[in-house]
Amino acid sequence: MPARVLVFGLDAADTELLNRWMASGDLPTLARLAAQGSTAGLANPLDTLPGSVWPSLNTGIAPRKVGHYFSHDQIRTGEARLRRIKGEEVDVGAYYWSQASDAGKRVAVIDAVHSFRSPGLNGIQLVQWGLHDRAFEIGSEPPELLEEIHRLHGPYQARCSDMGYAKTQPGFEELLADLTAGARRKTKIALDLLRRESWDLFSVTYSEHHCAGHQFWHFHDPDHPQYDPQAPEALREAIRSIYAEVDRALAEVVEAAGAEVTAVVTSHGMGPLVGGYNLLPEILTRLGMSSDRGAASKSRLRTLQNRLKDRTPKSWVPFMQRVAKVGPLKRFQESMGGMVFPLESSKTRAAQLPNNRVGAIRLNQEGREPNGCVALGADWDALVDEIRMELLALENPDNGEKIVERVLTAEQAFGPDYHPDNPDLLVVFRQDVGQIDRCVSPRVGLIEAPARNARVPRTGDHRGETRAWFVGEGIEPGAEIEGGAIEDFAPTLLALLGVEPRKDLDGKPLRLS
Repeated sequence: MPARVLVFGLDAADTELLNRWMASGDLPTLARLAAQGSTAGLANPLDTLPGSVWPSLNTGIAPRKVGHYFSHDQIRTGEARLRRIKGEEVDVGAYYWSQASDAGKRVAVIDAVHSFRSPGLNGIQLVQWGLHDRAFEIGSEPPELLEEIHRLHGPYQARCSDMGYAKTQPGFEELLADLTAGARRKTKIALDLLRRESWDLFSVTYSEHHCAGHQFWHFHDPDHPQYDPQAPEALREAIRSIYAEVDRALAEVVEAAGAEVTAVVTSHGMGPLVGGYNLLPEILTRLGMSSDRGAASKSRLRTLQNRLKDRTPKSWVPFMQRVAKVGPLKRFQESMGGMVFPLESSKTRAAQLPNNRVGAIRLNQEGREPNGCVALGADWDALVDEIRMELLALENPDNGEKIVERVLTAEQAFGPDYHPDNPDLLVVFRQDVGQIDRCVSPRVGLIEAPARNARVPRTGDHRGETRAWFVGEGIEPGAEIEGGAIEDFAPTLLALLGVEPRKDLDGKPLRLS
């Protein structure tokens, strides 16, 4: 038996689209597995910390406690500047494959999203090879595995879908071709590694849905303001074709895993870009709460960088990536990227943090931030009340509709037990008012900041639920499992392997029979 438990990740594959295309026959493999096994809807933090979905799925640690929600540009308590999370700051021992390995299970893991290498793994791991979010460096465990894969199969074809392709018809067509080719190459790698030996756990994740959802949503959705019914059919059907391509991969991998395998498939959603968070930096500045010196310069620099990336020929990209990592260019980028962040100024009382689709604010708290000026107690509470009042007053200038649904403190969102790096305030923008590019209120006046911009050049964004399908001996066909959450995913996999989860995990195994 090549695999005892197979985990197949569909990164940012939307449940609504999956259900529609399972019913239409476009995704026959997933439809068959769903009919043969149990389905679980897993509560997720899409309205608080969207970027913690995969770290929580991978570890069984609750999103509020995982401390990993925007790996590219995240604040760390005691620091005043955003930075990338380092691999050594991640508890790799909490990953479900690490726990299985520690229990003596033989494991293989390909492209688990937002994960770092697990040194000394009883098996193999390919990290960040073909993902939308490359949170860490491309690598492998053991290190020589990556060299072997590139020698036998080549590197992943697709570049960064946000920045690596011109936003023109030829650029979108090139992206679609590269995503399709990338999925096929990953399938060859997965089948190669799967057939090399018998694995207790084999995990592979496909990220092409993620890129396609971000970039092709306006081709797919007739209600999108940029939808063009005259666009080439291949682009209008791009998302469906990517989903179908990965469904074919699922069929091949499940068959190669053997008849006795327990197969687990998981996904979380994608929909139209709404935004709202794009307005927060200017809102906080006009409220006199943020001192973002250098914001305009950073914006101009990023715009120039993005335009250059859009126009870079595909054949130049490997060379440009190498050049960017060495010498004067790297030092120049670091110096420009290191312009003053608001929390580095004692004049700042509140600063926006990047947090995917949800607005996030960090207060410049005394005793916590290096330049803190907001005292806990009455000062902190009054500032929160002021920010909440002003955000709830924001309206769409075209129709007077309110654009903010609610503003939550960290304690309101997570309870008292949460990671100190989490934002202090979560700003949930309405999802039923279309794309939020403008706002107005008596105090801040009119603000315009497009949700789709040089740094976020996409038309799709995350939404909806996380789902998992479980198929195998002893699992009830057609059952709907209620009450699960994403932190239950890893403990459930460990239970299927007969491995006792770590005591510090928050999740519990789902009842599959």
